[in-house]
Order: sequence, then structure tokens, then C-alpha cells
Amino acid sequence: MQSLIGEAKLESVNMPRYGPTADEVKQLIDAEGSFTLQKLEIFKSSWDEGLKENGNGDFALDANVKANFIGKYVRATTEPFLTARFGEGIIDELFLRFRKKVAKLLGEQNLEYTYLVIFMTKK
Repeated sequence: MQSLIGEAKLESVNMPRYGPTADEVKQLIDAEGSFTLQKLEIFKSSWDEGLKENGNGDFALDANVKANFIGKYVRATTEPFLTARFGEGIIDELFLRFRKKVAKLLGEQNLEYTYLVIFMTKK
């Protein structure tokens, strides 16, 4: 992060986030062998899901409002880790920059989470 964090400290951080594909999950279930996959469904949810305007589900809000909502959500889930690693001094600036990047991305593409719902039975 542009001069807020020492390069060595930044490069030593590993915060893996990986969502497997449906095919990868199927292969792992088959390879493990204890379960039979009965059903696997894929659901997609927008990053700004849950943000409603006037309670009617209208998403006519601008990208900055949506980015602020997303930034607060991500901050709530990552701030303890980031603060422990880098200190409190950079957190506000970090998430300000994050919100700006998210606002830009929202103008370019639809940002979604993918959820896999799996029904298995034990062999």
C-alpha cells in the first residue's frame, strides 16, 4: 500500500481467500469417498445484497453509496486481522482506498459472491 506499510511487512502477509468451483467440490467429495453427492446448487448474490433504498429493493443508489456499504461489511470481517498485523494507524485510509476501488469496479462490472449449497448422504 503506497508508503503506508513497509514493503517487507506487506509481503509477509498471507490472507488466503479462495472459493472453489462446483466441479472442484464434486471432485473432492468423490475423492474423499465417504459421501454421495445428492444435489449441488449454485447461487449468486450481489456484493451489495441487503442494501435497500426505502425498503423497496430498488438499487438506484449510486456506486459510492454501494461502495460504502460494501466497505463497511468487509471492514467488519477483516479489521481485527489487519489491525493486529499493521496497527490501527492505517485502517481508516486503507478502507477509504478500498471503497474508492470498489466504486470504480461497480461502474465496470457486476460484483457477485457465489454460494454452493450441497446435499450429501453418508455412504
